[in-house]
Amino acid sequence: MKSDPGLLLLASLGASLLAAGGAFLHAAFVNGLKPRGSGPMGGQQGEPLPRLARAESEIRALREELAQSNTTKESQRIEMVEQRQRSERQVQGAQAEIQRLAAEVELEKNRSKAAEDDAKEVRTKLAAAEQESKRARGNAGDPKVVTSLQGEVGELHKKLKAASEERDAARAKVEALERLVEGVRARSRALAEELKVLKGDSGDGGKRDNGN
Repeated sequence: MKSDPGLLLLASLGASLLAAGGAFLHAAFVNGLKPRGSGPMGGQQGEPLPRLARAESEIRALREELAQSNTTKESQRIEMVEQRQRSERQVQGAQAEIQRLAAEVELEKNRSKAAEDDAKEVRTKLAAAEQESKRARGNAGDPKVVTSLQGEVGELHKKLKAASEERDAARAKVEALERLVEGVRARSRALAEELKVLKGDSGDGGKRDNGN
């Protein structure tokens, strides 16, 4: 269990008071028993006064040291409270960021799925258009029809490429966001542990203060 500097100073202050008071009373009692005019000083009873002056000086020094200790302790308490509040805000910010990123990940997953569905639909249409174009060319059909079918095949190829690129971009973004979420979660866990330690230290300090 840690010693409280304030308690040590108070104990020293009390001891000094007791010592000074005892010395003064003892000297006064002894001098009171002596006949007036006895002793080398011949009637001067000033011996307790210097001791009392020294005791008062020590008491003043102890009071100043106690006041400084209390000021330092209060500054440390305020700093700990501010640090705990900063950690709480950081934890809350990290949790909010995780929620925001999770929503964005879900949005990109939906976009990736929609792009994949579009790509599948375009592939189906493209396969049908290519078969129809082959039949038209094989049967020596109307050149206009063949040209139209070839144009349709070309457009479907472009749509398939665009859908595939959008799907790939969405997948890449999902992977990047998931890595970012994992990093923020790790940071949030570290902040939560730090906050737990700060709250524990604050609780121990409060118990010590109440016990004192």
